[in-house]
Amino acid sequence: MGNQFPCLLSPANIGKIEIRNRIVTAPMWTGFATRDGSVTPRMVAYYAEKAKGGAGLVIVEYSYIDQTGSKSVVDQLGVYDDECLPGLALLAQSIHDWGAKCAVQICHAGPMAFVSVPPFLGPSDGFLDLSPMGPLPPIPVRGLSREEISAIIESFAAAAERVKRAGFDMVEIHGAHGYLITHFLSPRRNTRTDEYGGSLENRMRFALEVVQAVRQRVGPDFPVSIRVSGTDYDPELPITIDDTLIFAKRLEEAGVDAINVSAGNGVLLHKLLITMYQKLGFNVYLADAVKKRSGVSIPIIAASAITTPAFAEEILSQGKADFIGLGRPSLADPHWGTKLREGRPEDVIPCIRCNDGCLGRTPLSFRGISCSVNPFVGYELTRTVAPLGKKKKVAIIGGGPGGMEAARLATQRGHDVTLYERRELGGALIEAGWDPEVKPDIRCLLDYYRTQMKKLNIRVVKEAATTDTIVKGGYDVAIIATGAVAEKLDVPGIGKPHVYDALQVTGGKDKELGKTVIIVGGGKIACEIALSQAVKGKKVIMTTRRGSAVGEYEIAGEAPQPTRMAILELLKANNVEINLGFVPKEITDKGAIFVDSDGNTRELEGDSVVISRGFLPDMTLANALKGKVDEVRCVGDCVEARTIHDAIHEGWLAANQI
Repeated sequence: MGNQFPCLLSPANIGKIEIRNRIVTAPMWTGFATRDGSVTPRMVAYYAEKAKGGAGLVIVEYSYIDQTGSKSVVDQLGVYDDECLPGLALLAQSIHDWGAKCAVQICHAGPMAFVSVPPFLGPSDGFLDLSPMGPLPPIPVRGLSREEISAIIESFAAAAERVKRAGFDMVEIHGAHGYLITHFLSPRRNTRTDEYGGSLENRMRFALEVVQAVRQRVGPDFPVSIRVSGTDYDPELPITIDDTLIFAKRLEEAGVDAINVSAGNGVLLHKLLITMYQKLGFNVYLADAVKKRSGVSIPIIAASAITTPAFAEEILSQGKADFIGLGRPSLADPHWGTKLREGRPEDVIPCIRCNDGCLGRTPLSFRGISCSVNPFVGYELTRTVAPLGKKKKVAIIGGGPGGMEAARLATQRGHDVTLYERRELGGALIEAGWDPEVKPDIRCLLDYYRTQMKKLNIRVVKEAATTDTIVKGGYDVAIIATGAVAEKLDVPGIGKPHVYDALQVTGGKDKELGKTVIIVGGGKIACEIALSQAVKGKKVIMTTRRGSAVGEYEIAGEAPQPTRMAILELLKANNVEINLGFVPKEITDKGAIFVDSDGNTRELEGDSVVISRGFLPDMTLANALKGKVDEVRCVGDCVEARTIHDAIHEGWLAANQI
């Protein structure tokens, strides 16, 4: 078979170093460092796996450069002192051992220093508005003095020198995502009246002085890259792409060897951590603009929701960038390089852009990084595939994500596996991805799992497994992945023919809904149904009990912040009417009757009513099998209605422990 990815797998240079392919694993906070920023064995194993997986360049996560305000989050990697060097040197060597080149991203958090004591540091006195993220108070920001600016520039230079001394091949300066350099570039955040504020020339000065100091310290031959936000999407006074085009040329003149183009700031997270509701490659247009319009000749790294090898190849072949930055996709599968080189693109686990393991369960929850679709990432030292002790006959009931992951691993380990699925293979993934116009990524995951079931020749029985089926089948183990059922609403009129529950709608009956749709519920699935109907031109009226505490922030409040922010923005853009504090009392022939938060009766007219109250675990079969099969394990929503992350991880663990 010929090379399907000639651009992606071809070598290229950044400065004087040759990189074996165009795959760059983008820097992402892991939470694997110690409290003082030291490297840990868990961090070494995590990054070594990326290199082992065939990446060309591994950029290690953003690392703080001093102990006076540059640290952003808990357990962040540090490059602030020479005592950091032994761990950094081990980290560099562990990446080099697998043939990849490596860099460290150095950063000053500026106002995004969530582990410091306010006021936080920025170009100017003021406040940083966090309200788009949630009901959060504004952050007080203190403007830096000239002496403090000089000290920070020196800290950047010293940190870059440590990166070089530790044996890394390159250093990257973090100038994006709302950290200190971004705030100096921002016409809204930077209101200084001296040489560091005002005009674009002045607002660029701090970043350019950082680059010049770094270049002087590391010498002319050590590659330096910088990550920039092509735009920060500020709704009032943004950094524009035209600003960035000028900035890019000045960066090249100052000695930068590559520009890593991203977007967004630390507040508008859905413009940075692009969700499954937004288009793939959301910010690639910015890299394309810098590549083609800025006049630079240095390599450009494109990032932002590049989730498939085919899409990555297309970006390179069209000349939009020279390298592809993989953040979340390198969590979903750190083995892109190896699998593509071996001609196995169908085996690449797709990122579904859910932001669950990589954000929802991480810094604010004080847990290290993980991934919904890859149970191994972040657990490289503790989750090793167990050798087969005794081959067992295993029944897996339910062909959703948890069941298919269990079937995949149990078969690979050598067990005799039969997978029972009464419907089409995919289970809850079918409902989760029912509308590809709203959530296209789920279909990619479904295709991946179906391919794995076929490649592994797993026996799939298309019928509902009963207690008799499993007992008479002589199975040693039953893994129950039967999912959840929709929670019912007990009000008059609930049985009327124009009333549907969420699973009926996502199961195919969405096509039956009328021109005006009333949604009862304010969770993420209710929002997805509302959006699906609205983009098709329907009039959609959402009603929810939520909102009494913090208003609209409670809509899809269980979702990670970028996901909630994106879907709320899309609901508003598609004219979905949202009614908070509405309690349903009756379904009528013409719609539904509610009581609002003031106790008033409100009657809404609609052709169809969709009930999305949540889900209840289906433990029927699991309970029936207790005492009749030697080993019964339950995974996913049949334990508790949760997420794809929980289902896949529990499926992996169950299969690894039998």
